[in-house]
Amino acid sequence: MTYSDKDSMDDLNLPTVIPVDENYGRFSVLEEEDRDASSAYSVASSAYNFRMENGRRYHDYRDGHPFPHDEVSEENEITMHEMCLLILDNKYYVSPIEEPTLRAVADIGTGRGYWAEGLADKCPDAQVVGMDLTPHSRNILPNCSYMIADATEEWVLDDPTMKFDLVHIRSLFGGVKDWHALYKNCFDNLRSGGWIEQMEVEIDAQTLDSDTPPDSNIKALCEYTRSHLSVAAGRDFDISFSMKKMIEDAGFVDVQEKRINLPLGPWSSDSKMKDIGRFYERFYKTGLQGWLLQVCTRELNWSVDQVNAACIKAFREINERKQHWYYPLVIVIGRKP
Repeated sequence: MTYSDKDSMDDLNLPTVIPVDENYGRFSVLEEEDRDASSAYSVASSAYNFRMENGRRYHDYRDGHPFPHDEVSEENEITMHEMCLLILDNKYYVSPIEEPTLRAVADIGTGRGYWAEGLADKCPDAQVVGMDLTPHSRNILPNCSYMIADATEEWVLDDPTMKFDLVHIRSLFGGVKDWHALYKNCFDNLRSGGWIEQMEVEIDAQTLDSDTPPDSNIKALCEYTRSHLSVAAGRDFDISFSMKKMIEDAGFVDVQEKRINLPLGPWSSDSKMKDIGRFYERFYKTGLQGWLLQVCTRELNWSVDQVNAACIKAFREINERKQHWYYPLVIVIGRKP
């Protein structure tokens, strides 16, 4: 596939405008998967130092990460992974690269390695390297390896001559202090003709309804995150708004952006969007406390009870099934000349 195939991000089987299921909200009970924690939507050195804080587990390497690394975050991560596979029709990326031509791939912020291991399994001739600040205990495929590293610093690879065909980044908001340095390293470590691909949720809750509830905690938490949490954490929670330009500034060409609306809950009449909404609701509910807890309690003088109360209000708002909330998912790809 060549770059002339510009429909690489336009052939996803998704409606541009999310159709509404008119029966949504007419029932007083939640759908079975909302009540069943065992459903398919919920199961699916200093570097090794961890600490417990407010009932959540964090790692301490390089001053740690503002988000937890524990069983709840694992559910959150696997939910995002399965949702993305559904969105992309079981593809692992949208950049115009034929899978048989892949030889070296980097997964930045690999976490527990679901994406890295999945791609390594699909492409046995490709060497997949997962990079993260958190140690990774599994190495189940011979062509998939992991390294503990800050991707904003020089990449010290086992093979210093390795150049990547694809660098993949997903849901890394809040995890990077210096995006310019990260994009420069991605550029420097790609071969000529290689692609960068990044996927981030835009922290901007929107609704199809004519009026946004004035007391919406979902909307208030978005605005508070953008106005307070980013500053307090010293990290860019709004990377989805600026990553296209920053990737262009790093030297990439043929940069494209695709926006997909993720329904917060199964309120769409389109069967695929309904399933995406189920996944995204689970992602939101398993992630919200962790996104807020450390920054709010350490830097913004919230108590744990205040954080939990804000989460409960947002969850109740979803469970009422009255509003048709959605969040944009932004995908950016770019090629190294």
